Amino acid sequence: MKKRTYIFVAITSYLVLLTASIPVSLVTNMVNNSGVANIQGASGTLWNGKAYAILINNNIELKNTSWSFPLWKVLTGKITININSQYSENDISAEVGASFSGNYFINNLKTKISAQQVAQLANIPMAQLSGLISIDIDHALWQQGELPLATGVINWNNAEVTVAETASLGNVTITLSESEQKLLKANIKNQGGDIKINGVAELVADADYAVDIKLLPTASASDNIKQSLGFFAKKQSNGEYLLKHSGSLNKIGLM
Repeated sequence: MKKRTYIFVAITSYLVLLTASIPVSLVTNMVNNSGVANIQGASGTLWNGKAYAILINNNIELKNTSWSFPLWKVLTGKITININSQYSENDISAEVGASFSGNYFINNLKTKISAQQVAQLANIPMAQLSGLISIDIDHALWQQGELPLATGVINWNNAEVTVAETASLGNVTITLSESEQKLLKANIKNQGGDIKINGVAELVADADYAVDIKLLPTASASDNIKQSLGFFAKKQSNGEYLLKHSGSLNKIGLM
């Protein structure tokens, strides 16, 4: 059994090495012709290369992208690529890959992005977001068609949301972890601002989600902000507003 395993790994390693040594120019031509992305200024190989600019879906432009392929990780049953790039002048670094068992993963993802850019990419209607979002994901794992797992921290500094009036949320921290049901869980809290936030959003079995967040207006919150909270959260006797909701990810287009 072990002999077969060694032979399989050896053959796979050879094929991967052969593929990785292909000049990146051959691949960029295929990618550019597909219309999914446009790669400019590419050089090197699939194993170790770089590109001046990568435009994805005519919407996301990555600059100064470089990648390297650690061949030895094939021996552990994984194909991984170390990537460094820039989006809107902010650095991005991560290890991305897939295992022979069919898992996809991202390790050590670090980047920063403005809240305004997040709103544009996510096509969030009506509300305007501001502030700087720092993303530090230790590990994310998923299989096609299944719910993801992730650990890490997302910080939204100097957070503000504007609808009819601007509400300051201070510094928001979202800590990603694994729930008791071994599904993705996000603890959400903040410091400062017009609204104190404390709660949890998590995935539950059968591609569902649940949100349980307490919102407490602070002394700086205007009457308009307090009234706005009542539109989507239920006011409690202690002055807090409770946002509690659950539903199917399919109905909101996430599965």
